[in-house]
Amino acid sequence: MVYKGMEESRRVNLTHRLNRIIGQMEGLRKRIQTGNSDCTSDMAQIKAMRNALWKFAEAYVGVHLEECSTQKKSTREIKQNLKSVIQAAFSV
Repeated sequence: MVYKGMEESRRVNLTHRLNRIIGQMEGLRKRIQTGNSDCTSDMAQIKAMRNALWKFAEAYVGVHLEECSTQKKSTREIKQNLKSVIQAAFSV
């Protein structure tokens, strides 16, 4: 489902979260490419990226749920949509 009416502040927040994750990934990539990687530090960075990605997903689903609840849809449609979101979240 596409939310063209998503509030600007929500879009900005989600975009900032993604940019931080991308920055973490780029930093790790550069360390590996240049041979400056350290297994312990890299694993800590990977863990931080994973946690940041899960927090992004949590925030994204929160926005989705808020947007879904404000739309004029039938209870059946909302339930089906929420079921799809829950299945997608737990199958990641």
